[in-house]
Amino acid sequence: MKFSIAGRETLADGTERVIIKVASEELIYLGYILESFEGWCNYTTPNKNEPYLQVDVAPDYINDFNKLIQALIKWDYEEV
Repeated sequence: MKFSIAGRETLADGTERVIIKVASEELIYLGYILESFEGWCNYTTPNKNEPYLQVDVAPDYINDFNKLIQALIKWDYEEV
């Protein structure tokens, strides 16, 4: 998929905030995939005019989320 990690920070409650730079044509796919892992995270587009997705990952799912993101970065669904 066409996205990259633009930043990360750990919030006071242990939540990891991940900023993802995502191509507009990929946003709907990435959002759909993240929705399917209900409870892992929530996400928003802080500024609708910029290509960034803010994802807040629950502390219990940070490792699993990181594995998912790495797999999605490598995945070229157009070749399937």
